[in-house]
Amino acid sequence: MSDGASFRWTVVVLTCQHKDSVSSFQRELQLRQQRGSLSAGSVVLTVQDHKEPLGSGGATLNALLVATENLSSRAGHTVVTADVLDEAHILILHSGRDFPWSSCSRAFCWLPEEPERRVQAPVCCLDLLLDRLGTQVCPGAPPGVWVCSTDMILSIPPDYRLSWDGFSGVRVLALPGDVSYAADHGVYLADQQVLTENSLYFTTLPSSIREGHLRDIIYRGTQQQLQQALMEDGNLALVSGPVFFSRSVSEKLLQAHVTPPLDGCTYLGLDSGAPPLQLSLFLDLLKCLCSDLTQDQFVTEHRAGCSSPAGPEGATVRRSRAELWRLLRGETISLAYVPCGRYDYLTLSGRSHVERLCCDWTNRNTLSHIQSENAVDAGCRVINSVLEGDVAVATGAVVQHCHLQVGGVQSLQL
Repeated sequence: MSDGASFRWTVVVLTCQHKDSVSSFQRELQLRQQRGSLSAGSVVLTVQDHKEPLGSGGATLNALLVATENLSSRAGHTVVTADVLDEAHILILHSGRDFPWSSCSRAFCWLPEEPERRVQAPVCCLDLLLDRLGTQVCPGAPPGVWVCSTDMILSIPPDYRLSWDGFSGVRVLALPGDVSYAADHGVYLADQQVLTENSLYFTTLPSSIREGHLRDIIYRGTQQQLQQALMEDGNLALVSGPVFFSRSVSEKLLQAHVTPPLDGCTYLGLDSGAPPLQLSLFLDLLKCLCSDLTQDQFVTEHRAGCSSPAGPEGATVRRSRAELWRLLRGETISLAYVPCGRYDYLTLSGRSHVERLCCDWTNRNTLSHIQSENAVDAGCRVINSVLEGDVAVATGAVVQHCHLQVGGVQSLQL
């Protein structure tokens, strides 16, 4: 990780699931400003998800409204105005569902890595994400809105840099995955010809950036669909998180808060009595821009993980999709594929999480005191813990947030 912030965000919004988490998450963002991983001048906000499930797309629209409302107020406006988006760089981070292996969600899951700064502090999934975005992906980007989940770890080659010369529209970042892994995830179907042609322009870059137009987004696809989406390197372009909306597209997204039934995604609409609406960031907001879809397909097709257009609230779902098509269709959407990168989604599997902590990092001792180093194997991980006496920890084991003593345990994992 680099030391300090390298990209100046105008606003950073972190969404959270529970009301009780708001103040804690807000404090964590402020601590990162004090350490320098977020610019001191950035506005940091924590927004609670509504009690009704709004989905990643609905939470994005609500967070964008809150961010724009805050900037409008700071600029002296009495109403929400899109003018404040002209020079703004907004980052919306979704903390997602509860994670059984961390009491503070995946975003604040501690990792066995020491920070490259004078202040000793934990390195969490959120810190890695801020570093990847701030130093490699976002520099040079025009004003706009970035949206990203915090439920994964992105590994990007250190030489990777994304070109933003003359960019407009929407851009998604994709990392490779094999067919077996992609069967449970979303993948991008891109224009293979464009990817092959554009790769010629990036042969001087070791990371071999590939760019192409997006044709479709496939979620938990069949073997036939996945084979169709294979890239030239034999992998699939995984839906891996970061999405960028340029300033013009962001303004169109902002219009949702005054556009029924899309206003059912925002707190203003819900407080005014609008029925809650669930939208997906990828399968609703982005999918309507993909070139392979017709309006009828987008509005009426059933999509796994989305509200059904044929269910009890089917009419509302179809109307919302039709409004998204009207607002967004025509904007360009492109794919930036990084063949040498890696995407690691934090599943609920305890075994997978232990293997991740033991294999992906080399630090055995992270912010911990171990009295008897010889009793702790090199293949284990000790994170934020105190081990007194001859406490033995075997290879493949992880101890975190504990105070252990020979003959007893003072405190157990939080």
